[in-house]
This record gives sequence, structure tokens and C-alpha cells, in this order.
Amino acid sequence: MLVLALAACGPSPSSTAVATLPATMTPGPSAAPPGTGTAIPSSATGFAFDAESVAGYYETRGYACTAPQPSSLATGYQFTSCQLLDANGRTRVVGVVTDPNDDLADGFTSIRGTASETVLDPSVALDPFAAFLGAMLGPTRGEALLTWLAEHIGDSFAETTSGDLHVATYIKGEDHSTIYVEIANQAYLEAPAPSPS
Repeated sequence: MLVLALAACGPSPSSTAVATLPATMTPGPSAAPPGTGTAIPSSATGFAFDAESVAGYYETRGYACTAPQPSSLATGYQFTSCQLLDANGRTRVVGVVTDPNDDLADGFTSIRGTASETVLDPSVALDPFAAFLGAMLGPTRGEALLTWLAEHIGDSFAETTSGDLHVATYIKGEDHSTIYVEIANQAYLEAPAPSPS
């Protein structure tokens, strides 16, 4: 149901890539009134930051983000996508999904190579993916996954866990021009797909 189900080693990413997140990101699902800059972290979701903070962080990095829209994969969930064409001509995408309570339930990032890169070198994705791990899990938990990521990035599918979250890196089908990393909670993995209309 989830993209995780769609299912190369490279050099170790720098540990500083995880720790470069701005101090203004709000930990945990936002439980405070808008604009207060405070929130109550939630151990239920396992994510370090709320979806709005993650999307806001990527907007400060030059990504263009869409407004939330209904998820095509999980009933009652909302999906926000952010995209950037980087200086090397590669397309970077970050997506966040919130549950019916507006808590972060899933997030993914991908890098698609240029038209001439039919097989994306996994090493070009390491630092951006390491930063994504930090944006989703916080610097400490994100950094703890760097060795695993370096060993599996570019694999057809590899999965591990961080707390109660599922973390996967994969390609879709035989398309090696794009590599993904995704982090999801169990409730999102088990959510029913919307009925065909």
C-alpha cells in the first residue's frame, strides 16, 4: 500500500550533513497555537519535527512546496510535496504526509538524475539524504542511521527501523535514475487506500 512496498554501497556521508538543521524547527507534532514557536514532542509518532516545520525548512533551502492535498495512498491523510532543481540539474523532491490529526505520519525524499544519468551514482544522494534523516528524526537519531544508509543507498529495497518508525531506501522498478528514502509510522502503513472514484 505504501511506497515503501514498491521497493550500492557508497562512501560514508559526512556526519555534519545531519546536524545542519536550523534551531528554529519545532520539535514534535505541533500542539501549540500557531505562531508561538513551541510544541509538545510526541513519542507516538517518533518524528522529531512536525510536517509544517519540515516543509518550511525545505522552503528556506529553495524548494517550492505545494499546499496540502488528499493523499492518494491513505484515506484521511494529507500530502505536501516540495521540489528543487539543484545546481547540477538533478531534481530533488521531499514529501510529507500528515494523518487526520495533522501529525506527521510519513515523509520521503528522492533525487532524480539528469537526462544523461540513467543510473544515478548513489554517492551524490548521500548528503541530501543524510540531511533529510535529520529533518525527520533529529540530528542524533538521523546520524545513527548514516552507516546503514551508506551501505544500502541504491539498493532495490532495504529497510530498517528507528524507534517505532520504518525507514527504507529503494528504487522503483528498474528505474535506477531515481533513488528514494522514506520514513513512515505503522498507522500510515496500515491505513486503507481511498476508494476508487
